[in-house]
Amino acid sequence: MEKLRSDQFTVMIIPPATSYGPVDGRKYTLSGIDSEISKVLSIGSKYNLNKYPNNREDVFIAEWLPKLGEYVLSGELLITREGMSEADARNRYERMLSELPNMLATIFQADHSIFKYAPWLMDAPIFVQCDSHIPYLCTLKQMGTPRNYF
Repeated sequence: MEKLRSDQFTVMIIPPATSYGPVDGRKYTLSGIDSEISKVLSIGSKYNLNKYPNNREDVFIAEWLPKLGEYVLSGELLITREGMSEADARNRYERMLSELPNMLATIFQADHSIFKYAPWLMDAPIFVQCDSHIPYLCTLKQMGTPRNYF
């Protein structure tokens, strides 16, 4: 496992993934998105969720998928679980959407080597599904392309 640590976040590349591949099924797990502790980004062929089974709201996941002859980055952000009030859920939704560009920038800048190996990913569309127990907060956001985050 390759690790890069900074004051802002830690990056772990989990084999068989490397800095340069594979692209198909490359998965990102960004934890610490809603806390004061430093963020941890795991890059691998599986999501690194085993560390966060009870705090899934503090994790953003994304994966490179081939769709209709091009790649798409498909992400998921859990906004709320059962039991959260609608006002709290709406506040969290707005806060997470405002942080989403920073989360994506963190992923792309930490995994910049993959774009040298697969430059076509720079123009791949990014879609993020926001999940919530409140139906109107379940949305699909188009977040541009990785080129917008460098």
